[in-house]
Amino acid sequence: MLTNANRLAIKNATVEAKKWPDVQIQAVIMAGAYTAERNMDRLKESRARNVKSYLEQLGVRSENILIEKHTFTDEMVVKGADGKPSYRQVFVEFKPICKGSCAWMCDDPRVTPRTKLINP
Repeated sequence: MLTNANRLAIKNATVEAKKWPDVQIQAVIMAGAYTAERNMDRLKESRARNVKSYLEQLGVRSENILIEKHTFTDEMVVKGADGKPSYRQVFVEFKPICKGSCAWMCDDPRVTPRTKLINP
């Protein structure tokens, strides 16, 4: 189940991706479960399905949503500022689907985020 904070973060990222000019949006969902969780395969599937459904509600085309399922280990646990573990079971990455190359996006001021990865 997605928390309100998760929904807001995904919505904000989707809104930014929709600003990309003249491209379709591809969303890659990396859904996982930690080795210590029970029913890992069911959890991976459920988490992926929930995020995919929400992305579709936000207007991302179903055929442009890819799902990767992962098993997360203890080494992948992120610790918060307070030192407590923070378990992230789902990651979403947005990519443009361009006709030909996406190089033309590098100099377009409408493209965010403006990082060295996009704008070296």
